[in-house]
Amino acid sequence: MTSREQLGGGHLVRRRPGAAERAPKQHARRRRAVTLALAWATPVLLVAAWELSARAGTLDTRFFPAPSTIWQAGVLSVGDGTLTGAVGDTVRKLLIGYGIGVVSGVALGLLLGLSWLARAALEHTLVALYTLPKLALFPVFLLIFGLGSLPQIVLVAVTVFFVVVLASTTAVISVEQGYRDAAAVFGANRAQLLRHVILPAAMPAIATSVRLTAGIAILVIVGIEMVSGDSGLGYLIFQRSQVFDPATMYAAVVVAGLIGVAFTGLVTGAMKFAIPQQRPRLHRS
Repeated sequence: MTSREQLGGGHLVRRRPGAAERAPKQHARRRRAVTLALAWATPVLLVAAWELSARAGTLDTRFFPAPSTIWQAGVLSVGDGTLTGAVGDTVRKLLIGYGIGVVSGVALGLLLGLSWLARAALEHTLVALYTLPKLALFPVFLLIFGLGSLPQIVLVAVTVFFVVVLASTTAVISVEQGYRDAAAVFGANRAQLLRHVILPAAMPAIATSVRLTAGIAILVIVGIEMVSGDSGLGYLIFQRSQVFDPATMYAAVVVAGLIGVAFTGLVTGAMKFAIPQQRPRLHRS
């Protein structure tokens, strides 16, 4: 809030402190409460509108069954183990592929960022491979690794790897030279420079790529299960659509979405816990 007072020939503008400055903790709690309420209200209203439209006959329930019908189909699928087995298989492949892609991508990205020789040898090749559609590589993985889960895991790992390695390389290169020079003045060796200067400065950008690839990974694994798979949520979605069981199909789609939200939230929370720069500030207006 501002107020104006006459001062000579002009005006003196005074700014009164807002709620965020007067009581930052209470303001942050109120803002979180409003954010949470709005976050839940939107999907609840959409589901309610869908249910009412289905019951009123506005929607063709052969293709858009009511949410209550989808819920019942999901409960039955959980009861007979169909849905739980698919979820377990998809999550297993997701975690393995994502973990391999992130760890290898960060490690190689740090190497490329620190060594101009490694960058000169590998950077252009990595950029060229990054532009290739990853689905185009899947037949190659099938030839090399055969059928089953392994080529799907490799596809997830490769997709995550290229995003993380390029982001990590750029993050390390972007660290200000002044920070490096200051560390050298104080006698820091290469390991100390990496630990106390390079990593703290580069980690926020690396964490952003790690968060983004969490969502990409779930898209890739579910999509490739639909194209070439005999298990998992993607396979269940495709198989249920082929036998015209839309209720179970939608239930699997919803579960896949929930896994994506949960996995992305878990990765985001881990990044905020590990990296102070990623934590929200109380005084944000």
